Amino acid sequence: MLVALYDNQFVDMTGETSKNQWYTKMKTGLLICPVCKNKVIPKCGSKNVWHFAHQSQYTCAGLHEAETNYHLMGKKSLFQWMKMKNENLYLEYYLHDIAQRPDIYWSEEKRAIEFQCATLTIDRFMERIFGYQSMRIESDWIFGMKRIKRNSENLYSLQMIDLTAAKKDKSGNLSLNYFCPLKEQFLLLRNILPISQRKVIAEGYTFSSRNLDAHFLLDTLNSRSFENKKRLWNLQKKTWRMTAYKNVSPSIMYVKKVMYFNHRSITLFSPLAGIPSSNYYFFETSPFIWQSHLLFFIERLSSPFNRNQLEKECKRLMDKRIFIERKLPYVKGSFKDAVKGYVNFLESVDRIEKINDSQYKKKKPVPYPKTIDEALELDKIFSNKAVFFDFA
Repeated sequence: MLVALYDNQFVDMTGETSKNQWYTKMKTGLLICPVCKNKVIPKCGSKNVWHFAHQSQYTCAGLHEAETNYHLMGKKSLFQWMKMKNENLYLEYYLHDIAQRPDIYWSEEKRAIEFQCATLTIDRFMERIFGYQSMRIESDWIFGMKRIKRNSENLYSLQMIDLTAAKKDKSGNLSLNYFCPLKEQFLLLRNILPISQRKVIAEGYTFSSRNLDAHFLLDTLNSRSFENKKRLWNLQKKTWRMTAYKNVSPSIMYVKKVMYFNHRSITLFSPLAGIPSSNYYFFETSPFIWQSHLLFFIERLSSPFNRNQLEKECKRLMDKRIFIERKLPYVKGSFKDAVKGYVNFLESVDRIEKINDSQYKKKKPVPYPKTIDEALELDKIFSNKAVFFDFA
């Protein structure tokens, strides 16, 4: 940790205090942890970021995970960066009511900033987010740059938990922020389209911390690579087609069985499935799977049908852990919005017709390719026809 109490006054490792001065303070016995009030010792070595450590093995309520040098360096850099243009900032401020200690607390904005490097469980991550929400504190997560890998232009691999912290920018698109304390550089990920549990199509913007204001972290940035992102999505559909037959996940096995009994191959799923329709990301399950199933389900329903019937079918499969809903605590909506978005897409390509707010009637049959070559060609046609490919 970077903050301690000395003679009942807060002190931190971001200033100009020398090693000898810290050791002199320690010898007085007045250097203690602000949370548990046990003695701490200054760690002022030549290799790692200077910090405080508990003198005893006593478990402190303010410490939730082990801190690496990279993490200490990151939150120190972020604090110094924010402090240049903002007031009322506190490093490692302890919130007693929820027993949480954000890396940076911006009291004027009532906002907690977390620099996350370690791996958390989804339950622990959600617990911390809900803790802040219970106190009406806004929270933002900045992830360590080591957690993200750029595979190619507009294609990134993330840690599974990272998308849980996604927020919508002013244009309504998903965004995430990353920071490298070694380079003092931000990577702002914008217009995010998840294509698997870890991979996303997105636009990455790199900035030096010297050229970025804290308020800019949630700003909208202009879209710049429409054609490349559409190409990447079609490549992903090709990957789904070529690898689905050997995938043994519960969702694919279930839909594979459904298609088999309907005399269809999982490889030759309809080009109307695997679509980034509005709010599709509320399903963690691949869009080619849950959308393929909904197409078969719609075919079995009498016409007209009700959107509520589709939602109940998805909920039934979610209860069986066949479909998985993605947890997005900062984004308003649910899997029902994903279902609605997909129904709107089917209406836009003239497969169904809207009768009223919730009822639809079938209009044209669902196309199914007979060969892989035909499937890939149809994928291109429908991606060009679909208005949702604006990526802006």
